Amino acid sequence: MKVLVVEDDTALGEALQAAFAGANFNAEICASGRSAAELLALYPFDAAVIDRGLPDMDGLDLVSSLRRSGNRIPVIILTAQSDVGSRIDGLDAGADDYLGKPFLFAELKSRLNAVVRRAEHRISNTLDCGNLSYDVTSHVVSIDAAPISLSPRERSLLEIFLRSRGRPIDTARMEDLLCAASQALSANALEVSIHRLRRKLAAAGSTAEIVWLRGQGYCMKADSVKAGRA
Repeated sequence: MKVLVVEDDTALGEALQAAFAGANFNAEICASGRSAAELLALYPFDAAVIDRGLPDMDGLDLVSSLRRSGNRIPVIILTAQSDVGSRIDGLDAGADDYLGKPFLFAELKSRLNAVVRRAEHRISNTLDCGNLSYDVTSHVVSIDAAPISLSPRERSLLEIFLRSRGRPIDTARMEDLLCAASQALSANALEVSIHRLRRKLAAAGSTAEIVWLRGQGYCMKADSVKAGRA
């Protein structure tokens, strides 16, 4: 399970990361609501654990923003405010569960498993752009419903592009995201992988294109001209 932990307490964040690793979870730690929003927009996580007292915003504001944007990732709020009113506020903001500090890691892990199981019935696992579709569960990439073959690295890149569709991503950010997915590679290797992915998509007749925007980075968009000719 890939978990994003949004916690500005360095000691607690490191302790949670170690505990998650020991439980075979892949946990990434960030310390602000803004950085969390960027990561959640660009990379797939199975769940998020968000501290309410973030340095740049209330964690509930982050949850509300995610829900308004259509992001249905399961969220557990962590807070020292464990009264009934605070729990109600968290659930009303769109959180799936609420855990007061201090807490036992075993309980957090159990609650994470529970909210993810519930979410499996309501979260779409398919990412689309034009006639291109990617099922993040089965890892099947298809164009006009016909499967195409991509390497694991190419699929990871494709998922990053699809999740940030319409927004440019610079190579430094892509390197960070691939590193988080345990697929770190050099800048030159990244460019080669993107070139190969673009070539495979074009050869298969994809109306989704990866384009380079000068000074901004790469961006995926649907080519309306190709779509019109298809």
